[in-house]
Amino acid sequence: QVTLYGFRDDNNFWIITRTDANEKKHLNSTDPSKLEPVRDGDIVRLMHWKTFRRLHSHDERPPVTTNDYQNEVSGYGWEGFKGDSNDHWRVKIIEGDKSVPGSSEQLMAIHSKFRLIHTGRRCALFSNRRKLPKWAHEQVEVTCMQNAKVPKTLWRIETNIHADIPAGSPLAEYRKPGLIAKVLEATAVMWRVNNGLTKSHPYESRPHTWPWMRRGMAFWGSGDRGIYLLGTAQLWWLSLGALVAFGVLQVVLFLRDCRGFHDRLLGARDRYFESVGFLTAGWVLHWIPFFLMGRQLFLHHYLPALWLAILALAGTIDLMTRRVSRRVRQAIMVSLLLVVVRSYFQYSHLAYGTPWTRQGCQRSKWLGSWDYDCKRYVDLDAKPTVVAAPAPTASPHVEPPPAQNFDPLEHENKLNEPAPRIDHDKLNSNADKAHDAMVKAATTAVVNAPAAGPELHDNHDKEEPVVGDDAHHESPKTDAPVPPMF
Repeated sequence: QVTLYGFRDDNNFWIITRTDANEKKHLNSTDPSKLEPVRDGDIVRLMHWKTFRRLHSHDERPPVTTNDYQNEVSGYGWEGFKGDSNDHWRVKIIEGDKSVPGSSEQLMAIHSKFRLIHTGRRCALFSNRRKLPKWAHEQVEVTCMQNAKVPKTLWRIETNIHADIPAGSPLAEYRKPGLIAKVLEATAVMWRVNNGLTKSHPYESRPHTWPWMRRGMAFWGSGDRGIYLLGTAQLWWLSLGALVAFGVLQVVLFLRDCRGFHDRLLGARDRYFESVGFLTAGWVLHWIPFFLMGRQLFLHHYLPALWLAILALAGTIDLMTRRVSRRVRQAIMVSLLLVVVRSYFQYSHLAYGTPWTRQGCQRSKWLGSWDYDCKRYVDLDAKPTVVAAPAPTASPHVEPPPAQNFDPLEHENKLNEPAPRIDHDKLNSNADKAHDAMVKAATTAVVNAPAAGPELHDNHDKEEPVVGDDAHHESPKTDAPVPPMF
């Protein structure tokens, strides 16, 4: 089975060879030892350098992807095996590097992007990123797909080795990207990978429900214990209020500035705008992009934006308590800290999977959409059930058998009595009588049996009436076999 995986080793090397027909033509040329480049449209064969198996495809379905328009790709053959036409692939160069002349006409490492078209099945070598089972180490499946899209069937040679390559030949190297190119490439890869996670999940949630923590996410559960992701509700809601207050306040200040009122907010307007405004902008940039994603999303995706919202809450509290006394300010901070600590201990059972009570779990559900299971915990109001043992039933009284006198001497005398004598003459006479009776019964059954007719009927449910003087007699049995004659 031909597969893909994400690292380099010796199994990545293939030898490009000619077909048998092209090999005969090349041997008859003027310079058979001369190297020839692989050009656009050439038909080649690829042989794995380690196992000597050729890249092969035929009209068989792949092990995982079973669509009719996809064929299996495998390694076929052995050392010295010539192969067949199912090993022939046509090279189709799609794109070359504009800075390297000739990379779009002949195959070059790194610079040429090409397709491999199977000459028999008219399909292109393709990878759909589907993983094979455990027996293939969950590596990526490779197939040959008919009418495949070009971007999904592009290949590139990374290393080219040959003993006859002249010294001083130009070397192909990857173009070193700059910082901006690296960031853009990494962003594009992350975007593509994340958008590929489109399967539904029972605990997924959408971005508009994250700031007010509509629901959490279950991680694990067993018996009377469970782990459920849920934040500190006071911090989530207060931080959301701080962000909304900043937006509303900026609108009000803008309208008042338009009317000639230049409010300074106790001399902290510029500082408030620069600090909380910067955090609010960061919160927006960490939250809004999730609305553009079609993948499955969870509450934990909001955590980077949450940290910025909490910092914005601290800046808002600093502005609101600017004119109060130091003691009042400290009291507000301590009160908020105590609320957070109490919430931590209340919901620590969900964070660490420790035992809890059903009543405490139900009291902790401030929102009906918090869907952690409270039925798994111990119910303190449940009355213990006592299963009464079945009452013993009186067994009926059984009288013991009467005692019998046992005389060992009399018992021994009975055992020593001689066996009775067998009367052989009487025994033979009784056997002769039994034999004569059986012969007579069999003869009578044969004489009284009805004549065989052409058809057989089932007469068990209907009996014919007996007519004549013998109506009151029982009919003789006719199903007894004739005994053997000696």
